[in-house]
Amino acid sequence: MRILPRVLLVALMIGGMYLLIQHVRSFPEDVEWSMLVKYYIAIMGMAVVTALVSCISLLPLLGEFAGNFLFTPNQEMERSPHADALAKLAMGDFEAAVVEYRKVFDDDPQDTHAASEIVRLYCDKLGQPEAASDFLVEAISVGERTPEEWAYLSERMVDVCWLKQHDGMRARAILTQIAEQMPETRQAANALHRLQEIERTINEEAYLAAQAAQTAPAEPAQAEEEAPGKSTEA
Repeated sequence: MRILPRVLLVALMIGGMYLLIQHVRSFPEDVEWSMLVKYYIAIMGMAVVTALVSCISLLPLLGEFAGNFLFTPNQEMERSPHADALAKLAMGDFEAAVVEYRKVFDDDPQDTHAASEIVRLYCDKLGQPEAASDFLVEAISVGERTPEEWAYLSERMVDVCWLKQHDGMRARAILTQIAEQMPETRQAANALHRLQEIERTINEEAYLAAQAAQTAPAEPAQAEEEAPGKSTEA
């Protein structure tokens, strides 16, 4: 039963209740209470049945109609190109997920999300930062890339160089290149800010290493000074 017959059924039941109510209103004032009770029970029964029929048969169709009108769920949704890779990730097969993301990236080199996921899997799941670096070199070199895409992938290269490979020289060179090629942009500002952080970290590490180098020879020298004294007392 589609929506029109259900609407007619509910309308007939409402009409029947209306007729019963009008009939009760036409009773004389000295009508027996038992008669009023019978009609009252009949009206309430029809109201309950009407409500049940509406909830069970009519409202679901109205909801389906509204959903189709507003959200068009009956139209086939476009399948995400990352679906296969996400399925491999759910199974914990990270190498297969990299393969699936590589397929996506080969089909659409502008898909920087797929590129970022490949880098993340190589570094965080497979422990292969060198493979991530090699992939980014390939991804950055793809032609017809927007400046924003180039900067994003270059920043991911900085992540690999600085955080995984501890190559501060290369990370600084990439950030300097971003700042020079995209002046007065958000990407340049981020690159300069990060460059300052890396410089500060490198300087701190160099200072701590110098301090350690200065204090390390003092202990053997002190041991040598104490050794002759002990041998003399002996």
